[in-house]
This record gives sequence, structure tokens and C-alpha cells, in this order.
Amino acid sequence: MKRTIIIIIAAVTAMLVAGNTAKAQETPEDIMAKFFTMFNDDVNKAIDYLFSTNEWLEANKEGTTAMKEKFEASRKLLGNFNGYELAGKYYLAQSYAKYVYVLKYDRQPVEFVVTMYRPDKVWKLQNMNFHSDFEKDMVKVEN
Repeated sequence: MKRTIIIIIAAVTAMLVAGNTAKAQETPEDIMAKFFTMFNDDVNKAIDYLFSTNEWLEANKEGTTAMKEKFEASRKLLGNFNGYELAGKYYLAQSYAKYVYVLKYDRQPVEFVVTMYRPDKVWKLQNMNFHSDFEKDMVKVEN
């Protein structure tokens, strides 16, 4: 009986450790894929998730609320969200990454920039911003 209990405790502990290890190994791509899955259904929930990756930002309720309000105001002006495309991915060393996305709305596209930082083992949101005036960033393509 005691042996069975010890085996059960060991198995539960192993599963918990494995679950924490898997989370620690999430890549920025994993985090953003989960964000955009949530974004399709509930923008506020998606923003909460992204901010929750960094305890320093998660505590900033004013910043979270401001970002939610900015997205909601944009949605009202731009119409339906029709998906996203990765426009660029830039690394500064192995622990600092910037992802640039084009968010596709009915009226016009929006540039969405997310910066991720990995101070130790876990990637965290460092900064995020979006705007619709990004044509200056486009590269001229010769025919």
C-alpha cells in the first residue's frame, strides 16, 4: 500500500515537472500562435495572455487596459479581423526577438510589432505596439 502511494506521488511529481519544463521551453512562435488563436475569439483574453508571460508587465493593469482599448477602438474603425501574416522576424542575440505582423482588417492592414525577451529560460513579452501608418517601412520592389 505504501509502495503504491509512493509510486503515485512520484508519477504526479514527474508530470508536474515535465509540464513546467515544457512551458519553459516555449518559443516566441509558440506564444504568438497561442495569442493569435485567442485573438480570433476574444481580443481581451489574447492581450491578457500575452501580458501574463511577463510578471512585470502583467502587474501594469493600466497598460493592459490601454492596449485593450486601443485594439477595440481600431476594430470599430477597421472592420472585421481577417487573419495575419508574419512580415519579419529579427533577433538581437539569442535572447531578444522582434516579430512584425500584418493584421488584415476589412478596411486596411495594421502593423503589429511584438518584442520578446528571454532573460533566463522563459520567453516573455517585452513590448508590443501596433499602428496603421507603416508604408514607410515597405521596401520598393523593382519590376
